Amino acid sequence: MPEHNQLKPSNSSKPLLLRSELIVILLLLVFFILFSRISAGFFSSSMLNVIFLTGSELGIIALGVTLLIISGEMDLSVASVFVFSNYIVLISNQFGLPILFSFIFGIIFGIGAGFLNGFFTMKFKIPSFVVTLGFMIFWRAVLAGLTNGEPTYYEGAPTRFFEILGGQIGFIPNQFIWFCILAVIFSIVLNRTKFGNWIMATGGSIQTARALGVNVFRTKMICFMISSALAAFAGASFLVRSSYLDPIVATGMELEAVAAAVIGGTILTGGIGSIIGTSICAFLLKEVQVGIATYGIRVEYYNVLVGILLMIAAVINSALIKKLLKT
Repeated sequence: MPEHNQLKPSNSSKPLLLRSELIVILLLLVFFILFSRISAGFFSSSMLNVIFLTGSELGIIALGVTLLIISGEMDLSVASVFVFSNYIVLISNQFGLPILFSFIFGIIFGIGAGFLNGFFTMKFKIPSFVVTLGFMIFWRAVLAGLTNGEPTYYEGAPTRFFEILGGQIGFIPNQFIWFCILAVIFSIVLNRTKFGNWIMATGGSIQTARALGVNVFRTKMICFMISSALAAFAGASFLVRSSYLDPIVATGMELEAVAAAVIGGTILTGGIGSIIGTSICAFLLKEVQVGIATYGIRVEYYNVLVGILLMIAAVINSALIKKLLKT
């Protein structure tokens, strides 16, 4: 990704990030009220459950994508890692591993996929956009070959582990609880730890980060691995919840994750971003998707609206960069 050597993370960016977060919260409330009034089926426990569930899955992926964008890189392979981790968990269980260990094996695959993304990006100086685009295609193609493009179902008996990951309390899915835990952890990591400072410094200015003693290679590698590990966690959780693998599931989710990050206040050039903004925006996008579906509007218009919001956010980010450069 392009590097802006003069753009450094500072306290001056915090009010602007807060403004972005407040805008996303306002949009969340506006769309919620709108769809509640125009669609009779929107404000129901089943639809709210779908929003919480799909928003949590997108949100978990978007958390890792946000950290990586702040560090100055991009990951377009997360949706492919999401679905391929389904296969890893499924095939591991079929070979006799208990579902818990199969789940862990799926997460390990995600860490390995992130390592490959980071290694090719950092070692060979290839733009991460190109590397992760290649792996996005690669993992999908391999999975299509292994499954012949057909859904595969989990045949084991549900366990307590299924309930922990895929159960729900009322209309609130347990996946939402896991998402909240991860969001709090990574918000603390980004804003309250030395490693978080390294991430923002690396994305803001590599030269300055190195001058301050930051190990840029290690920082970005860890962010790549976190991004893919979270995608694998979300994917493995999906398998445990749904008990089936579909090779085409999560198609386009990588772009939704990027949109959630950018609309939530993360700047594509790196150095500035908000875990809170991303988290709220993930639910905003799924709220809009469910609202459009319940109102009977064609799903293509969801992508139109996401594109519009993304373009507006890009314009705002551009203005934000110019303002920061003047401070």
